[in-house]
Amino acid sequence: MNKLFLLFLVLAMTVAVAAQASAQIVFKDVPEDHWAASSVYDLVKLGVTKGYPDGTFRGKNMITRYETAVFLAKLAKVVGAGAGVKADIASLKNEVAALKRGGVAGGLPLSGGYSASWQFGNLLAEAGGIRGAVASYRLKLSSTHDMGEGASVKINLDTMDYGYFNDGQTTTGGILATELLDVESKLKLNLAAFGLADPVDLKVAVGPGNKQHVPVAADPLPSEVGVTYMRPSTGVSGATTLWGADVSGGYTALGHATSGRVTASEISGTVGYAFEGVPVVDKFELVGTGHYVSSGMFSSSSRDMRATIAMAAPLGEKIEAGGTLALGGTQSKNLMVAGSLALNDVWDTGTVAVIRASKIGSEFINSSFSAAEFDFAGFDSFSRPLANGTVNLGGEVVQAVSDDIKLVGKGDLRLQSDYKYESPNGRLTAQGGILYAVAPNTTLDASYRIHQDKATNDTSDIAALGLLYSF
Repeated sequence: MNKLFLLFLVLAMTVAVAAQASAQIVFKDVPEDHWAASSVYDLVKLGVTKGYPDGTFRGKNMITRYETAVFLAKLAKVVGAGAGVKADIASLKNEVAALKRGGVAGGLPLSGGYSASWQFGNLLAEAGGIRGAVASYRLKLSSTHDMGEGASVKINLDTMDYGYFNDGQTTTGGILATELLDVESKLKLNLAAFGLADPVDLKVAVGPGNKQHVPVAADPLPSEVGVTYMRPSTGVSGATTLWGADVSGGYTALGHATSGRVTASEISGTVGYAFEGVPVVDKFELVGTGHYVSSGMFSSSSRDMRATIAMAAPLGEKIEAGGTLALGGTQSKNLMVAGSLALNDVWDTGTVAVIRASKIGSEFINSSFSAAEFDFAGFDSFSRPLANGTVNLGGEVVQAVSDDIKLVGKGDLRLQSDYKYESPNGRLTAQGGILYAVAPNTTLDASYRIHQDKATNDTSDIAALGLLYSF
């Protein structure tokens, strides 16, 4: 534990020293001699945009409907939403839609990123698995065709990190059509004839669902076991606004046999509402979700039902609190309680932090659907699913040191349900690192992680070096 204490001390000192530096917004991909630089930085001064967390403006990227909404709302607040301004905003929205439909030179726009990493396991740990190195890569490509009137088709390629990745179902690393590719299509339906004032956003997706690392023989990176890659699941969903509330629902195929037959299904429905003028917090968001999970297609003999209530409220302009209560049954062993606190540069030093805590009942995830519901309790800071019968404390902090350098730290402590740090669930993982933008759209990262598992009474570590290129 001396090494664990030393690591936490070093991380704490590093963040404390770096917190004295204040980050000035200067986009790495918008040099002073760029033809649009003056306009971009005028918007920054007005508070309309701050760019992306990695210090880029990404002026050549396609803009999403959400980004357009945020941009226009902030712009309207700055200049005032008079009739003339509204007309200009409507014109700008039309121009954005035209750009999206046209793509690049009339073709399909392509975006994504490539990351390569080299991880060296058990370099300094006194106990743990074998010493070894792992080289992995991840290629993500996305092509979207916007057909106008709210209709679009998006095709994604995500290699995750083949060939280190192995889900136990394939021997060659991954099947292109069923594991590495996914397709999302969207359509806006006007159902005014049925009494719905707002259109319904229909989404149809075909994908493999979330994929996990599984233990492999002679694994030099035990803290990577369980790391999950978020991927779309096969299903159909619809969303609209009804009586001021955001309403959505749909069907998802949670499990597939190698033949393609659906082995587990989920029907879900969500209602969300934002309350304005709430005392103390001013705004309060409440979202309720119901889930029905069954084996095959709507089995009546093997099924699971649960409900989730999520809450979020801003505690000022730079702090937001959130909470979740999930019920998989009427007993405490079927419950999950979670909370989070997000700090967005509270001290104006370029420091962004998130703190999370959760307690999960011993039977919250139904054992009959453990393969399909493995991610129902959420994830820790290392994208590993939270497990039954645990108490979890964790968080992440990002400190901007300069325009090109950021310090990143994250950690997670997993305890028994009685809050004891012991076997079989006791686990501690902590990591500190640095991100360095070596060139536009290119980031070099280096990190060191230490991991202790009370189930095996082993301590392991990882020293890693990675390169990320976005386009």
